Amino acid sequence: MVNALGIVAITRPEVQAVGPGKYRPMAAYSYVGRYRLVDIPISNMTNSGLQDIRVYTNGDPKVLFDHIGSARHYNINNKHGHVSVIPVVTERYAAEYVSDLAGYRQNLDDIVDDNHEYVVIAPVNWIYKANFEEIIEQHERSHSDVSVLVRHEEGVLDPTKYFNANVVVKKDKDTFGKFVTYIGQPEFGDVVAPDENNIALSEERKADLDELGNPKKNPVKLDISLDTYIMSRKFFLQLVEQAEKYSELFWMTDMLNLLSDLGKANINILNYAYPIFPILDYNTYFNSNMAMLDERNMAFFNDPNWPIYTRTNDSPPTIYKGEGTASGALISNGCEIGGVVRNSILGRNVKVGAGASVDNCIILPGVEIGDGVMLTNVMVDKDAKILRKKEITGTEDKPIYIDRRAAV
Repeated sequence: MVNALGIVAITRPEVQAVGPGKYRPMAAYSYVGRYRLVDIPISNMTNSGLQDIRVYTNGDPKVLFDHIGSARHYNINNKHGHVSVIPVVTERYAAEYVSDLAGYRQNLDDIVDDNHEYVVIAPVNWIYKANFEEIIEQHERSHSDVSVLVRHEEGVLDPTKYFNANVVVKKDKDTFGKFVTYIGQPEFGDVVAPDENNIALSEERKADLDELGNPKKNPVKLDISLDTYIMSRKFFLQLVEQAEKYSELFWMTDMLNLLSDLGKANINILNYAYPIFPILDYNTYFNSNMAMLDERNMAFFNDPNWPIYTRTNDSPPTIYKGEGTASGALISNGCEIGGVVRNSILGRNVKVGAGASVDNCIILPGVEIGDGVMLTNVMVDKDAKILRKKEITGTEDKPIYIDRRAAV
């Protein structure tokens, strides 16, 4: 066992997928038809030898209680370890605006009584693999107060997929400067960090347009924070207690920026050199799911030497009726397919009627798609029935969302 407490953090209010987020916290979002997002950080932690894990949630926790249960399916030894779900609540602010630090303050006594030497904090909205045992060793060698996992991206042609991400502005090549939230101006397609030394003026933005008025594809370099932090439990407790003195709404990045500016925290950058799949809004959630249809990505994600654990359900295998076929798709158990499914992800117990066409779609569990229905670039939430509307077509840039339990 690694001598560290694992914390699965809540996400900032601007990081959400409009549509699926109405019904569940981000930790409970479906991923590639089989998993929940919370499965990824928990699996990284248990594969790394962490056995005590706290999952914080700022939404309805019921689905997480049901999904995590006793946590035995995460390869947790219940005699020595535990996974707990901790709802973040407050009377002063709506749940989605309660900061991660405020959630930790509410449960500080529990962490004070904990006897682990280190704390590992990981989010649910970055899909990646990480051996935290090795990362803790790197943190120890750095003699820093906090280590943060950062992915350096060269030549990003579509920076919109990183809007709302925290990025690191460095003082020099290897030295942490501060965190900023990456934002953009959609009407001009440019991206700027809200920094006093990096102010984009409207005329300069116009210069980034081509002759047709479309954004030029200028490659961008980014140092993307994966919102993953390693620190001693002692420093973590000090950080949480100090944050309350400055602001009730301070998030982890706010506090680390302040302590760094005051010279009270030495922050170390740990470079992450492997694939990442961001979930920062509805489009990135859709695209990060669809990225797993690429065999190379799925091979990286579904590594037998680094399994992603999840709650399993007993269900029959998928059956194909009549002329039903599927190609380039991920199909979960219990489906009935009578039409054609291409380049799509189907959750459990989805029914696709005769002559129906499902192309480049994400279909969550329990959905019924009627005979002759044609869906293209669509996400359909749980238990919806699409029977009478025979054609629904979105675009790759803007996939359509069909509501949970909708009758269409």
